[in-house]
Amino acid sequence: MIAGLDLDRIIAERLASRSHWEGLLPRRKVGYTRSRLYLCDDFEVLALLWFPGATTPIHDHGDSYCATRVLAGELHVTRYLRSESVNGVGRSSLRLVGRNVQHVGEGDALEGARDLHSVANPTKVEALSIHVYAPRYSEFGIYEESGIRLATATARYDAVFDF
Repeated sequence: MIAGLDLDRIIAERLASRSHWEGLLPRRKVGYTRSRLYLCDDFEVLALLWFPGATTPIHDHGDSYCATRVLAGELHVTRYLRSESVNGVGRSSLRLVGRNVQHVGEGDALEGARDLHSVANPTKVEALSIHVYAPRYSEFGIYEESGIRLATATARYDAVFDF
């Protein structure tokens, strides 16, 4: 659970080694890359490199908590809250709870499978963010704005480091 972690310390430790890992991040022309910087029993830390025009679908983080911080550029985040069907009656729905632009030093926190978001870099420059997941997550849901779960996806890495 994120609440029991010293997020500032975890992020500061990764930032202290930023000069070692940032130049190693995989590059491509579109989308974003996910590079694992650190893994332990309680959490994992990823660096996400967002290329111009990158956008994620609306997604959850499974049963993991997630905290983020923007290190370069800016990210546009749309947050949703998912409501469950009651006793199997009806279907889940999503409620828009906010949109914001996150600049360097700013971030977000998502608390489990009911908190969803989509993230975009609509700018013409790359953005970089760091993400702490507790516990590590391996699967996540992808949703339509209506609340229908379209798919379950497997979390993958473009690179794995130990910084």
